[in-house]
Amino acid sequence: MSPMRGGLAGVAMAALAVGAHGFAGGGYPGSSGLMLLMLAAAVIGALAAALRPPAALPILMVAGQPVCHLALSGLVQHGHAAGAMEFTAHGPMLLAHAVAAAGCAILILAAERLYGLISSAVRVILTRPGGHPARAAQARRPRSVPTPKTLLALGASGPRAPPVTA
Repeated sequence: MSPMRGGLAGVAMAALAVGAHGFAGGGYPGSSGLMLLMLAAAVIGALAAALRPPAALPILMVAGQPVCHLALSGLVQHGHAAGAMEFTAHGPMLLAHAVAAAGCAILILAAERLYGLISSAVRVILTRPGGHPARAAQARRPRSVPTPKTLLALGASGPRAPPVTA
């Protein structure tokens, strides 16, 4: 489950950080800002995959939004990071990032829970009543094909060879 949680956390963090940042009027990143954001999202995703308790995910997501904001703000404003430190002073930006973080955490935990429930239901449906999973039928050799031992007894050195006495 944790690789799924890490992947979802990284992708959702980047997507919602860009959306929240643009919605609050912060602009959208260029190619270098996007690469810095992807690096931050990959680190957040790796941390989310490594952390076990579910309560750690919302904390990580809330801590990841300012990191993503710094990645976006530092490069959006023509290389000047002056607007990057105004994260807490700008109310709509702070609110948009906080809502994005809470939404990410809730959706990821819900998806993880539903995945567990659905996969166990599918496992129950596909398991035989005896408790053992059904095995594929083993291929058997037909009895009409002569074995090398019977061919030698008939006087042939192989299945397509003439008799040995010839």
